[in-house]
Amino acid sequence: MSDKPKNLSDIDNFWDLESLLPKKRPVVPTARRSNTDTVELSVGSDDITPDKSSAIPPKNDSEYHREHSSADTARKLNELSMKTRAQEYRSKPLDPYLIYEPKGGLIRRVEVSAWNSRFNFYENFSTDVKRLWSRTSTPCDHVSFFSYVPQYSQLKYAQLKWYLWWRDNVRRGVYLKTDFCYILLYIYEIINAPDLITPTDGLSLLCAIWLNYRTEHRRLDSYMCDWLCDYCLVHALPCPTKELEPILGDVVAAANFKEFYIDEENGSTAAGLLSYSSTYDWRKSRYVTAENVALFAKHIKAAFEKAYREILSEKDNTLAKEFRMERTAYDGALCVYNMKRSIAVEYISYTRSPKFRFAVTDIIKYSENRIRMALGIKSRLKVESLTDKLKACIDEYFDKYLPVPKKKRNSDNAEADSIKNAYDKLYEPVTTSLSLENALEIEKKSWNTTDILTAAFEEADEDEKITENVPIPSAADDDFSYSPDTSPTSADGEDEFATFMGAVDEPSKKVLSLLCDGKSNALSDVSAQLGILPDALADKINELAFDIIGDSVIESDGDGYRLISDYEGDIRKWLK
Repeated sequence: MSDKPKNLSDIDNFWDLESLLPKKRPVVPTARRSNTDTVELSVGSDDITPDKSSAIPPKNDSEYHREHSSADTARKLNELSMKTRAQEYRSKPLDPYLIYEPKGGLIRRVEVSAWNSRFNFYENFSTDVKRLWSRTSTPCDHVSFFSYVPQYSQLKYAQLKWYLWWRDNVRRGVYLKTDFCYILLYIYEIINAPDLITPTDGLSLLCAIWLNYRTEHRRLDSYMCDWLCDYCLVHALPCPTKELEPILGDVVAAANFKEFYIDEENGSTAAGLLSYSSTYDWRKSRYVTAENVALFAKHIKAAFEKAYREILSEKDNTLAKEFRMERTAYDGALCVYNMKRSIAVEYISYTRSPKFRFAVTDIIKYSENRIRMALGIKSRLKVESLTDKLKACIDEYFDKYLPVPKKKRNSDNAEADSIKNAYDKLYEPVTTSLSLENALEIEKKSWNTTDILTAAFEEADEDEKITENVPIPSAADDDFSYSPDTSPTSADGEDEFATFMGAVDEPSKKVLSLLCDGKSNALSDVSAQLGILPDALADKINELAFDIIGDSVIESDGDGYRLISDYEGDIRKWLK
């Protein structure tokens, strides 16, 4: 059959697209139709009869579902903030079943309650712990194992056999080399088996496995700092500061709840605060060497302990604040739902107080300055916010245990002192009785002295008359040369500021001179001439000063720059 159109009308029908569409189905009207005919009504008082047979008709189903649709509920839920929605759907903690007040340390009150959860999770793990708790194994080779959340059900036969053999050795105090996931599985086992092992023994095992494997697996610190804290709080155990003493500084630095590891009874409060509350690291000082680092460590720690014991630990101390913290036990660990706990802790916090951090930093700097004085180092660190009471407390310690040595007097100084004492004796008060003869003798000597002085003045007048017409030699004469040296000299020949002023270049010296005159915009003016930023020029001067003096000499004051007041006199002296 040919596709060629027979006539012209067929060609036009080619573009009729509606003919290609499917035919529409006829619309069938609904069975119920409303009567739209007009009806005349006559209303009168006699015609109104209340219809008591039927109540107000309820809303139809479609209208009810429209108002209570899921889309409407979602819309109302989206109008709330994320925080409000999280609080509404968050499981509220149950009433605490354990309340106690620890002795010592910074923790004042602990409340432990069961964790409110709608779901049961890791229930099989609890069953496996009880089933495999007493099982042992024969010696075998190590088999690698990895899992993000290690469980017994994930272990193959060879892996389970190695785990049981490794666990037997750990219980005997032998710590074989193994994978990190085996260690996590053993920690989960202790946390979830309070009925199989006493909390005291469990704490000892947790500390032992932490200390013996933290060098090989550094990730243990980030986990155990919080899990060990939760284990002690849940079971009302004190912090094992004696067991963790070798790593207590690292533990306090890594823990989220640092105040738990600070125990006053064991004397670790000051050491713990000193390890993380300072913004200045004295070990990086240029004057701390391998020979004297032990001296610095000993006296800085002892001075801070004295300051904390006598001043910083007072109850009315404004540097510390009381806080209440709520936390969920064993976050990040595999914990069976009925072992999960909610913990509320009331404690004294130093970590949330910036004032305390500044005070600790200044105590360390002030103590280092006293040690520098004892070692004969002239350079000093700037201390701004330390109170007079704390300074007096630190000075009392150093005056007793590390006093500044007195300078030895040489023979020249001894001779000068003897001359000074002999001269002072001439002006000592008269101890003899009043006598007329002695008075006449004193008057006679006084007139003789007057005659001598008068004759000397007369001779000086005659000398001036003689040399009145003598020409003054000029600089061109060969026998005349004059070059006064007015620069100050150092007493010991090693003045640090003299070395510093001799090392700075001319632009820097100009900046220091203008700053001595009180011009805070000196750095901006000089740096504009050099084509650099003021901060770059200030860093250049401070870096040179730090290499020679041991400290910066320029600081920002908000509007510009200024000299540090401790060094302004020395710089001004060497600018003359």
